[in-house]
Amino acid sequence: MNTNVGPGETRGPVMSGARRIALVSCAEALEIDYDMERVSEALVRAGVRPDVVSWDDPSVDWSSFDLVAIRSTWDYHRRIDEFLSWARATAKATRLMNPLAIIEWNTDKRYLNELQNAGFAVVPTTFVEPGRDASDDVRRLLERGEIVVKPSISAGSNDTERHDSFDIAMRHIEGLHAASRTVMVQPYMSRVDVDDETGLVYMNGAYSHAFAKGPMLASAKTMAGGLYAEERIEPRVADDVQRRLGDAVVAWVSERFGTPLYVRVDLLPTADGPVIIELEMTEPSLYVALADGAADRFAAALLAC
Repeated sequence: MNTNVGPGETRGPVMSGARRIALVSCAEALEIDYDMERVSEALVRAGVRPDVVSWDDPSVDWSSFDLVAIRSTWDYHRRIDEFLSWARATAKATRLMNPLAIIEWNTDKRYLNELQNAGFAVVPTTFVEPGRDASDDVRRLLERGEIVVKPSISAGSNDTERHDSFDIAMRHIEGLHAASRTVMVQPYMSRVDVDDETGLVYMNGAYSHAFAKGPMLASAKTMAGGLYAEERIEPRVADDVQRRLGDAVVAWVSERFGTPLYVRVDLLPTADGPVIIELEMTEPSLYVALADGAADRFAAALLAC
């Protein structure tokens, strides 16, 4: 089994009597998951030497771990059926975090409909299933401004584009439909160009820290390792309105599924206040380097599972 590799590598003997914990990544992410090293070091400080493993490594015996924590499986959207099969099998073999029910729900952004129906402010989203004509929806939204088109199962802004042209937007949608992918069509929330996106990070239900993320669709994307669009990330102090929205949606998720190990609530600014663009509960970067003690808070939350 390939353990303690890449940025998550830790050295020294396995600590006697410690729980065996796997931090799960993918082969392409091992060198670019910058949370992994800090989280691994925090776990070592807490008395546990983690194994950093790829989710699709056939040599791994998942039942040998006391806890398996998904961290940077950033290729999952390319092989969603295989990934969910792995998650289901792993959840039967040991304890999976976040739990399987959350992973199954969170990997398809159609959950945004449920959040909206529950009364949360979300980015207005039209979901277009393969075989359904999206032209009327696209025309209607383009009358009000630019739009964003992306698949409902995606990560790292892969296959996500901003459009002001009906023909180009329709070609994008038709290409996704040809691959049997459900499409999301959203208005482009232009206030992000000035105020940035805000991410709120929660660990074991408790607020940890916030960060600002520059608008990814304001210019041509640069893909890191072919996995995600490179972003400008900076520390941010969340305001009271953002915190109330984040706290409320995390409480709603916790009531439905049980308290998750981690949640990242991503918010976009609007003239009427923040709106949820997505909840990251499968494999989010948590940007623990941006906040003092964040890596140790994550380790403590993990060890409390």
